[in-house]
Amino acid sequence: MGLFLKVFDVVFPVFAIIGVGYLFAHFKKISLEPIIESLIYLTVPALVISSLSQREIALNDALLTGLCACGVVLGGAGISYVYLRLTGRSHLRGFYLTTMFMNSANIPLPLTLLAFGREGLTIAIIYYIVISILVYSAGIYIAKGEGGIGEIFRLPLLYSTLIGVGLNVGGVRLPEPLFTALDMLGSATIPLMQVCLGYQLYSTRFSEMTLSVSASLIRIAGGFLVALFLVTLFNIEGVTRNVILLSSSMPSAVMNFVMSYKYGLEKDLVASTVALTTLLSVVTIPLMLMFML
Repeated sequence: MGLFLKVFDVVFPVFAIIGVGYLFAHFKKISLEPIIESLIYLTVPALVISSLSQREIALNDALLTGLCACGVVLGGAGISYVYLRLTGRSHLRGFYLTTMFMNSANIPLPLTLLAFGREGLTIAIIYYIVISILVYSAGIYIAKGEGGIGEIFRLPLLYSTLIGVGLNVGGVRLPEPLFTALDMLGSATIPLMQVCLGYQLYSTRFSEMTLSVSASLIRIAGGFLVALFLVTLFNIEGVTRNVILLSSSMPSAVMNFVMSYKYGLEKDLVASTVALTTLLSVVTIPLMLMFML
């Protein structure tokens, strides 16, 4: 009973705020674009700098986390390729988006903070940075066919990462008032992301159920198994191991739907898979945390 309550204490706040966003969408119609822009250009860079600059980071853990994140994305692509070839649907590029790129921010960042503290959050942010770089390069290339590589250089994520890591490696401490301002601004990231996720899920409808179920299994179960193989291969233990496993088995990212909608790429299939994996995660995430805690 104690373990169940501990897991509930971690999971409930995350899904409660997502639920608030869902309910808000029912009563009020707004444009999420200004909020998304604020996240991308203001709060996320602040969170990255404040988290990476003055938290102790083991270089080996950071490199292994990035390597595992890349491996899980490639693993999802490989499993998807085999499945689509066997079913004669190799043309479904949107399917690859849903299985390769997980939600690495809205759900895992608050979860790791609540379950594993600041140490876990730092590892989750490194994982998120690697996935974001892949989304804005390989993801856009899959979605539109070209032009993806340059997109990452037009966003502040890469530069805030370099600043944060540079300050950390150089042992430079930001003036306390400046660090406090960045920390306060970055703290807005997690709840805003959760509300946006809930709001976007409200308008998502299920379709293409056979493909959606297959993509969901590859994303959640496949991602976990690939990550388990990698952390075992590299002998990764402790909080880093748990965060990698948890992050790798997250639902499909809402960003996948945004790209599929923008570039006309099986948007119904992608939206349905995002919704289904998020719904499944209400069950799979508590089960994983019970295994870890």
